[in-house]
Amino acid sequence: MSGAVPYGLLRHQWPMLLTGARVVGHTLLHALKPAPRPVAPTVAPVVRTIAAPTRELIEQYLAWAGAARCYEGELPPHMVSQWSLPLVGELLLRLPYKLTSVINQGVGLRINGPLPRDTPLRIAATLDRIEHTPGRIKVVVVVDTGTEQQPQLVQAQLHMSFLQPGPRPPRAPKEHAAEPSWNTAGLWHADRNDGLRFALLTGDFNPIHWCGPLARGSVFRGLVLHGFGSFVRSYEVLVQHGVRFSEIDVRFVKPVPLPCSALSVQIAPTQDDGWRQLRLAGSGDTVHLAGRLR
Repeated sequence: MSGAVPYGLLRHQWPMLLTGARVVGHTLLHALKPAPRPVAPTVAPVVRTIAAPTRELIEQYLAWAGAARCYEGELPPHMVSQWSLPLVGELLLRLPYKLTSVINQGVGLRINGPLPRDTPLRIAATLDRIEHTPGRIKVVVVVDTGTEQQPQLVQAQLHMSFLQPGPRPPRAPKEHAAEPSWNTAGLWHADRNDGLRFALLTGDFNPIHWCGPLARGSVFRGLVLHGFGSFVRSYEVLVQHGVRFSEIDVRFVKPVPLPCSALSVQIAPTQDDGWRQLRLAGSGDTVHLAGRLR
């Protein structure tokens, strides 16, 4: 999507902006008073009932996703990133890890039923598991979204890692399996302001997505699109081209640089177990997303 940047949507993102302010305070506190080596804690779920997203926000989100005039009477299931981030942030604030070191690594969605519009949403964020590995701590958070009567209409698994100081272990050599027969479901592209647009739509204002000077000083050496943003655009390419599924799971392999053209959403034939592999391919042999659906 190109055109004007919808700055007015900022007023819909106060819950996430407040969470961001708490993250800054948490970071400063731990910098002044370093904590001992953390252990995996037991963290209670965070459960909230929130007002339904406004029509303006939904329509702007769908237009950006490439799904304008779709989902009549429903919410797109991948919009979970907008309403779940404040709860996930609150959950992560209860962990004894440095929040500025967290990176998103993937997402899985299971759609059990349509999410109705104009209905308060019941959201529950639960810490599913923590895994300590050399150089990073892997965290999986499960977010259930629904109504009071049907609380698990959409179930999301968010995969994150907290990067730890010290040397990284050498990467184990990968076994190269035979490539499936890829078919291109469709294409999409991103312009320089798409990171800012997605930030205004979801409340994820990490500056590597919209602030050029700070992004150039990051490990990415420039602006990159949110992993969830790449997922949303690829999801809608599949849906708009007739690919039907109720479960999808992807990993963010390499960020999409901004701007970026000729992004190809590719899908493989159905396997014996019902799954189909998918990927988002860029120029050359670059793979940005990889996963499966059924």
